[in-house]
Amino acid sequence: MVPAMSSYSDETMAKLRVVVDVIGREVVQSPSPPAFQAAWTELVELLALGSAPETRECPVCHGIGMRAASRCGRCWTALAPLPMPSSAAPQGDA
Repeated sequence: MVPAMSSYSDETMAKLRVVVDVIGREVVQSPSPPAFQAAWTELVELLALGSAPETRECPVCHGIGMRAASRCGRCWTALAPLPMPSSAAPQGDA
């Protein structure tokens, strides 16, 4: 039985995202049968890796945690809110 994706560590998920990206680039650049391309697309959809979570480093213990965290999960230091990334900032009327 294959473990659920949620049971893999963050490090394993990051490695898997890299491997899928590398293979995906090769699939696009290499002529391959449509059946292979369809199988690859289905596999990527089944993996449902999504994008890597945004993380940040604790200024006290240097532990890595979620970008939106208000406390470090390692040392419990209160973390100042970070500004929204420019790509996530609300867009005004043009």
